Amino acid sequence: MTLEAHAKVNWTLEILGVRPDGYHALRSIVLPVAMHDIVTLSAENGAVVCDMPAMDVPQADNLAYRAAVALRNATGCMRGVRIMVEKRIPAGAGLGGGSADAAAVLNGLNTLWNLGLTEGELCAIAADVGSDVPALTLGGPVLMEGRGEIVRRLRPDEQSPLPGPGDIEVFAPGICASTAAVYREFRMEDCGRGANDLQPAAIRLYPGIGEALRRLERRGLKRVTMSGSGSAVYGLS
Repeated sequence: MTLEAHAKVNWTLEILGVRPDGYHALRSIVLPVAMHDIVTLSAENGAVVCDMPAMDVPQADNLAYRAAVALRNATGCMRGVRIMVEKRIPAGAGLGGGSADAAAVLNGLNTLWNLGLTEGELCAIAADVGSDVPALTLGGPVLMEGRGEIVRRLRPDEQSPLPGPGDIEVFAPGICASTAAVYREFRMEDCGRGANDLQPAAIRLYPGIGEALRRLERRGLKRVTMSGSGSAVYGLS
């Protein structure tokens, strides 16, 4: 089984405060974009194996691998799978590349293993894998809240003013931004200065993100914004 694992951008990203568990509470509209990885799932004798030729990531830290293990643990299904990921989404860019791969694995194995899990059940498992994984498991334009574990698809009236994947132009400036570092740098006074409350903190840490935003503005793109915690930026063509 071969699947497209689409990247996302955060159309809006609001930081609402810090939760008792230490995570930041957020509210974000998440949109899929055309950029995607290719995830291939094939039978493996009793084991979970993940191949990512382009990435030097230990298997245990790989979100696609962790998604398959979490699904087996949650369901008791001990079937094996070999996961091959052809990476096209840059890492450290705020585009949810690893989360998209994990979401594709969850949705694909639910079908491949005939598990019959509902979207809600899959999203609950996804929340244990990573903060962006539930939104990408659900797919389409999504409202994400909490630390990312509360998700719902946007209603048709909420989707109508939003751009489609083909209208969003993404630029990755080649900066591997640390999500943890951006959140540490974030100050509540950064809120409300644009569509993404993390953008001022990310620019303070990585000035190249500011230059990337200006580059898209010079090209005439509209509503130029950073995605997630950076470093990728996007605009409307």
